[in-house]
Amino acid sequence: MTGIEHIDEDDFAPTPSRLVEGLRDTGYSLKASFADIVDNSIAADATKIDIQIYQEIDGRLRVVISDNGDGMDLPTLLNAMRYGSPKRESPKSLGKFGMGLKTASTAFCRKLTVLSKHNGTLHGRTWDIDEIIRLDQWKLLTPNYGNYEEDIETLSNLSNGGSGTVIIWEEVDRLLVFSNKNAIVKAMNGIVTEITNHLSSTFGKFLDKDNPEVTNVDIMVNGVLVEGWSPSGEWLNSNGEKRVTIQSKNIDVEMIEDGLQRDESFELKGIILPNKSQLTEEELKKLRYGNDNQGFYIYREGRLIIDGGWPHRLFTKEPHLNLLRVELNFNHELDDYFGIDIRKTRIIFPQSLRERIKTYLAPYRNEANQRYRQGSKSLTPPGTKGGVTNDRTGSNNAIGKHTEDNTHAEVSITNPQSGEISVKNKYGETAVSHAELVKGTDVLVEERETLDDGVLWQFGINDDGEVCVLLNQSHVFYKKFYTPNFNNPVLIQSMDSLFWALANGEIGSMSEKSRRNIEELRFLVSKDLRFLAEELPDVV
Repeated sequence: MTGIEHIDEDDFAPTPSRLVEGLRDTGYSLKASFADIVDNSIAADATKIDIQIYQEIDGRLRVVISDNGDGMDLPTLLNAMRYGSPKRESPKSLGKFGMGLKTASTAFCRKLTVLSKHNGTLHGRTWDIDEIIRLDQWKLLTPNYGNYEEDIETLSNLSNGGSGTVIIWEEVDRLLVFSNKNAIVKAMNGIVTEITNHLSSTFGKFLDKDNPEVTNVDIMVNGVLVEGWSPSGEWLNSNGEKRVTIQSKNIDVEMIEDGLQRDESFELKGIILPNKSQLTEEELKKLRYGNDNQGFYIYREGRLIIDGGWPHRLFTKEPHLNLLRVELNFNHELDDYFGIDIRKTRIIFPQSLRERIKTYLAPYRNEANQRYRQGSKSLTPPGTKGGVTNDRTGSNNAIGKHTEDNTHAEVSITNPQSGEISVKNKYGETAVSHAELVKGTDVLVEERETLDDGVLWQFGINDDGEVCVLLNQSHVFYKKFYTPNFNNPVLIQSMDSLFWALANGEIGSMSEKSRRNIEELRFLVSKDLRFLAEELPDVV
């Protein structure tokens, strides 16, 4: 005998005290946990969801998530609190596996309380991990409602006294690991920002009031309304502009179920963004432009489950693919086909589908590569051969992002009629008469048919008092370098940046003594480039 007690082979129920701790480690991230609970609220037809994350007076963290959904009667609440709760009637439900509420919550707290009001009656139940371990039983507790008066009031206000549910995390032990007060405040702010950004993209379609395909909801995080986010950047195509290329295609798939073939389809949408140089800093931020955000955005029933990246390494992350995004939309009928997991954070493309997707996306990948390396003709204003023009949008945007960090002088326009300006830098203050003034506040590079003394470039001042550079179109270097390279915005932007830096440096080093020397330097360099340009090939 080994000392092991007799084992009843007809009863292999898991040990509660061991299993409940293990279920805390199912791999839920904080973002996925909050999204799963919001899934449940939307499945309950909620139109308002309020999330509060805060520190109590005693320093303990608390999370309260309320909604104005249908609420639950007692039998429904008991089933919802069951691990592996019964399957929901609607297969479309975002809350799909009957595990999310419990595992998503206890991944970060040791005590979960759910209060729900339905048909005017309030019911509540609590899972307390420490109590389960102490009793070694799945003991579901009934909370003392007197301890949750503020939460009940919050629920009542949100639902105008009607139905709804509030989820409460207590004994939160895995959200923060800091003890320093300042560190806690900073970490809390970071958590709120992280959750807000995640919910804005995960439920972007639900937050879009103009989207008729899903239920519209309002989500608040610590009193701030979450604004929906879409990876497509369609807002860039406003005012008649077509800066983003978007094309959709329905992909048909065959499924075998119970020996019978069933035909389904999903939508694949190719999205090509403008070149980075053609976007402002604000636009880049709004687009969430970057390596981590290129690739697939996969939606199930309008809910985002994959946000960026290339499943199965269909492509390798490269800078030029920052311009390429792919939106894939499927419904619940394809859950098994795509192998959606319990956390709704994984998807599998069947092998037979991968090559079809790569083939379909090949033109988009090529176009993204072309826009990255050479710019897109469709994004440049018409008016020259082949649709290519000497548009300076890219240079103005790129230089404009760094003007604050590279301001060497303070410039004031003292007489707009005569072009008189005042330049104040580390060498003192210098008055300049008859400076070239440029109309506009975002112009940093501008062309002129000719410049005084035949120079290739000279500084100008725009309406914001910022330094800009003027380029001489009649200079032979301009004709032989710029003209044949207008379809290469990277090259043009590089040279524009060089001449702007020379103009900016001139303003930064200008004084009464040095001004004439700088002007002579500009004249001599322009003269040398006139001769050297003779060695460049003629423009065809």
